[in-house]
Amino acid sequence: MLATFEGVGKRFGKTVALRDLSFAVPEGSVCGLLGPNGSGKTTAIRVLLGLTGADSGSSSLLGVPTGGRGFATAIRQTGALVEGPSLYSRASAVQNLRIQAAALGLKRVRPEIDSLLSLVGLTERANSRVGGFSMGMKQRLGLAVALLGRPKLVILDEPTNGLDPAGIVEMRNLIASLPGRGATVLVSSHLLSEVELMCDRVTIINRGQMVADGSIAGLLARSGAGSSYVVEVAEGELSLAAASLSGLGLTVEPAGRGTLSVSGPISDGSQLSCVLAGEGIFVSALARDRPGLERVFLNLTEGSGGQGAG
Repeated sequence: MLATFEGVGKRFGKTVALRDLSFAVPEGSVCGLLGPNGSGKTTAIRVLLGLTGADSGSSSLLGVPTGGRGFATAIRQTGALVEGPSLYSRASAVQNLRIQAAALGLKRVRPEIDSLLSLVGLTERANSRVGGFSMGMKQRLGLAVALLGRPKLVILDEPTNGLDPAGIVEMRNLIASLPGRGATVLVSSHLLSEVELMCDRVTIINRGQMVADGSIAGLLARSGAGSSYVVEVAEGELSLAAASLSGLGLTVEPAGRGTLSVSGPISDGSQLSCVLAGEGIFVSALARDRPGLERVFLNLTEGSGGQGAG
């Protein structure tokens, strides 16, 4: 595991930011860290990086306890973009990368700098002062800074902030590709649809506690979120089809012209078609209504209202 939290607790005065938080980031994964505003995502990242001390529990980075012996080496092998990029506004994009490379003790990095600027789409602005960059361009440059030196772990806090829709897609594809460059990724985001597309696992926290953790497919399966289907029949048979399926104890709702949304303890879609065929109703279309991560997230955090820091 390249990052771990074990029973981490953190308070800011009377506000509980993290409460017995435990989860891990496996090597080679893109792990999404999700939670409502104020759920503790940024605080958790800051604790992991040693920017904020935990009140209880422990965390580790690349197998090294946070703040322990060897932690400085682990930090140098970790790229991070937290609470917006820290950049020198009077310096150019290239100069910012050179400054960071020098801080990391890297040498002969110009080929890598050129490659990273190309990767994040800033080649044409390489020699422009960062003070004139848009927020989205600064986010791109911040990611390039985080990737200097080919880190083993990359930690990104809301990396799509300030990006337009096309930029969000590009950032998502870039993040999803990072394991192919040898990097494990921990990314916090409020864009659930993007997390579902770029991450292979997710940790959901609410009020500073972990409420779900695992692969996205596993979370969907455990939540029962997949037991919903859309059934299409002839319009004249819609009422009879609804009555037949409701008689099985299923929840049936109109879903548009000639279609029904059916949910409940359904073992397989063929169960529905068999029941309807027994009534002389033949299904013209049957599809699983996969609700996605957003519904699971809302079910787990509904009514939280958010509190705390980060």
